[in-house]
Amino acid sequence: MTGQVSVNRGFVPLMSERLLYPMQLWIEGSIEQVIAVANSGVASAIATNPTIIDRWTSGGQSLEAVVTQVCANVTIPVYVQLHGPTVDEYLREMDHLHAISNLIHPKLVASHAGLAAAKQIADSGLKPLITTVATLNQAYLAACAGASYAAPYVGRLHKAGVDTVKLIGDMVTMYRHSGAATQVAAASISSPQDAEHMLLAGASIPVMQYDVYQHMLDSELTAVWIEHFEVNWTHIPYEIKSAVS
Repeated sequence: MTGQVSVNRGFVPLMSERLLYPMQLWIEGSIEQVIAVANSGVASAIATNPTIIDRWTSGGQSLEAVVTQVCANVTIPVYVQLHGPTVDEYLREMDHLHAISNLIHPKLVASHAGLAAAKQIADSGLKPLITTVATLNQAYLAACAGASYAAPYVGRLHKAGVDTVKLIGDMVTMYRHSGAATQVAAASISSPQDAEHMLLAGASIPVMQYDVYQHMLDSELTAVWIEHFEVNWTHIPYEIKSAVS
């Protein structure tokens, strides 16, 4: 009607259209760091990429050896990027890694072969992740291939001048409106502020390095409140402390 502003629902789908996913933290870091966070119960998955595996194997161990070490010490999924680059090579690599541990799930790059392999891997019951996602079209194709997760590199995209908040928001909106089961795993989170921005944009899974995770609880106010409570505790007689010491 004339004089009325049309409402574009855009980023605000109806509640009946929304697929709600639990909040998750995916952790990256050294072998010792990811095992520690995984066993704290806070992380839902461990994420790796060739850069991380390169560091893990710098002492001369093989990819298989370091991945075996991690899987032997955790109970959550471990995402390992496959090399490929052909569909057959992706599938052979996945069979090889899955024989090590059923905790291992694949990351595949956003290529035609990566998508085709992801489809076959998803049909086998695993939860593939399509990585190196930089556009909405790539996110769309990842969902068409049955990927459980699509992972844009937030930090790298931001450095390239991409509006990452808009991209993440558009991906989440597209998936919710279509009923796609694919989730957005916002990777390359470089700060707690980045994590906040991605969460507000709709991503339920920030993927972050251990150092970023360590600073997620930072707050001067929280530190003051905890210090105040510690003073209170010095005035309170209680037997619990001696019982558990």
